[in-house]
Parts: sequence; structure tokens; C-alpha cells
Amino acid sequence: MDSKNLLFIVRRLNFSRKNKGIVRIISLISLVGIAVVSLALVVILSVFNGFTSVAEKMLEKENPPILISANEGKTFDISVEKKLKSIADIGTIIPVVRQTVMISVGEYQSIVEMVGTNNNYFKFNPLDTSIVNGKSNFYGLEDDESLLGVNLAMDMGLNKGAEKMNIPIKITVPQNNDEAVIPEDLLKTEIVRYSACYATHSALDNDYIFVPISKARDILDYKETKVTNLYVVPKKVSQTKQIIKDIKKELGNKFSVKSLLEQQAIYFRIAKSEKIAVYIILSLIIFIATINIISTLIILYIQKNKMNYIFRAIGMTKKDIRKIYFNYGMMLNIVGCCIGVVLGVVFCILQEQFGLIKLAEGDFVVDAFPIKIMLWDIIRVVLIVLIIGMLSVKLVSSRIKID
Repeated sequence: MDSKNLLFIVRRLNFSRKNKGIVRIISLISLVGIAVVSLALVVILSVFNGFTSVAEKMLEKENPPILISANEGKTFDISVEKKLKSIADIGTIIPVVRQTVMISVGEYQSIVEMVGTNNNYFKFNPLDTSIVNGKSNFYGLEDDESLLGVNLAMDMGLNKGAEKMNIPIKITVPQNNDEAVIPEDLLKTEIVRYSACYATHSALDNDYIFVPISKARDILDYKETKVTNLYVVPKKVSQTKQIIKDIKKELGNKFSVKSLLEQQAIYFRIAKSEKIAVYIILSLIIFIATINIISTLIILYIQKNKMNYIFRAIGMTKKDIRKIYFNYGMMLNIVGCCIGVVLGVVFCILQEQFGLIKLAEGDFVVDAFPIKIMLWDIIRVVLIVLIIGMLSVKLVSSRIKID
């Protein structure tokens, strides 16, 4: 029997008005079950992508698109920058001196990350637009000025209004002194002035202090040409991978060149593992949902057993009859999957546009559950649902006994 006639029989079994028995009820339950699971899978993965996207944006504030550092030693000469001028796709190169230091204001002390840089940094990371206390026309750091995260400033007792008082902040670092007799000689302390604080809702708010790169070199006794890192900002984000290849080719093995993902490898590895775990757990739920379809096929076989003899009488083979049961189960699976995916995408669009479901009250970066729909995830959902459904239906239909 040709496939057109087989599909006609399957449609009659599924959608005939006369088919109002237990088979129809279980079929609807099976279809709804597949639809609900498909919808849940699309929504959960989109929410997961949304939170990952928010986290990436927060990490982008703390880390550059491309980070260059020396494989040996802590510093290298800034003349390396000249070798990168030939790479046309690079937008900005920012020299940076970074070091973990201790800062103190009166009785308050804290271990923080000191970042010494020039004002090009604020073109890459516009902290000047996030100033909460300080100059309203902030254009960068000069002389001995410093810029702190809002949480760090509060921890150091630098409340609103303190930026107007030029309060001194002591920065203390260890120094090499083989002739030191007392512990104090092993430490070096420099003074910077508190000028402003910013709020980015990222790790930058908690334990970072920014100073001019010249001041950072003075504190650490570095020469004027020394840096610990170069931040590289591409003209276009899509060019990042190619730029990294070009930089590695230009600088050789003496330097480490890392993308944002490589700088936060542990975080992204955990996020990827969590997403795989979500796929596995929801795949098991899909398998449980397909048990309803298996039950439907078994009950259909029992209820329509006499129908098999009619099919045999009109010349259908056992293989054709098994195809009817297989196509019946697959139709439920496909229709349920399509309904679930469409409803899931519609819900995600509404959530993205209107923030229907809000987060609990608290200090969150976003007010509602973030959503990011990815085409590849939708394709995966469809493939997972259809493959699991096909294997289950195939297993049952191939074991149906046809006399």
C-alpha cells in the first residue's frame, strides 16, 4: 500500500469524529504531554541562555574581549604594541598594570585589585557613565586620583560626599628589599586621592580600584615602558577569533592571548555542563511523556484488533499494518512537539518584550527572568523529542503481533 493511503488511515484514526472512545482520550493526553514537555524545554533553555547572556555582559565589564599577557614573568615591554599595529581589525589597544594590593582608609582595610590604565580604558569600559558619587563630568583619571567600585567605597567608609574631600587612600604593596631588618621595610605605601565611585552590578563594584597607569608604575617600581597586560578591543565582536589568530601569529609563543571565554574558562565550562545536564534531565522527562504514546498504541491495538483482519483481507501486508501504528504514534509526537515549540517560542517572545514573570524582590541586574531564544536550541528540542518518540514508537510497533 502506498504512503498516501497509509496516512489517510492514520488521519482517520486520529481525527475521526466517530473515534470518541478511550483511545481518543489517551491520544489527546499523550499529545498534550508531549506539547507541555516541548514547551518547558524551549522555555527552560531560553531562560538558561538569558541568564548566561546576562552573566557574560557582567563579565565583559570586568574582562576585555582579548587579553595579552607574558608567559614568563609578570611584565613585558609596551613596545609589543607596535607589532599589533599591522592588524587592521583591532580597534583599541589599552596598556594595563594590574596588581593585588592592600588599601586602607583610616581604620578600614581591604585587599583589592589595583588596575592602572590610561583614559582609553574608559572608551572600552565606560565607567564614567556609571558614576554614582563623584564628578558628573568625569573624563578619566589624572595624577593621583582613584576610582573605586561603590561597594568597596562603602566598605572603606567613603560615603556620599567623601569624594569632595580628597580623602587619601593608602595603597600598600610588598617590595624587594634584601637588606630589610624590620617587616615595615618589606612594604611600600603610596597615597592616592578618592575622586569617585561607580556602580556596574558586577565584581568591579566589590574589589577594584582604578588609578592612572603612571601612578601604578610608581607604586610597583615599574619602568615607564612596562605593563602587565594589554587589553585589545576589536572593531567588531565578530572579528575576535580572527584577531586572536593574527596576534598569536605576530607575537609567537612568548605571550598568552585569551578571549573572554578563555579568561573565564571555569565559569563557561560550568555553564556548559549545566546546560548538558538540563538536556539530559528533560530528555528523561520526554521519555516518560512518550510512555503515554506507547500506552495509546497498545490500547489501540487491543481495541482495533478486528480491524487488522480487515486490513489483511484487502491485501495489506504485516509491514503495512505495523506502519499504520508507527505513523499513528509519530503523528501524535510530531503534532505535540510542534504545538509545544510554537507555544514555547510565543511565551519567550512575550517574556522578553514585557517581562511577564518577575524575579523575587532583591538587588538583581534584571527585574524579570531574562530570555534569549537560540535557533539551534529549538532545533535540538525538536530533534530530541522526535528521536526519542520515534525510537519508542518503533520499538512498540515492531513488536505488535499481526496474524
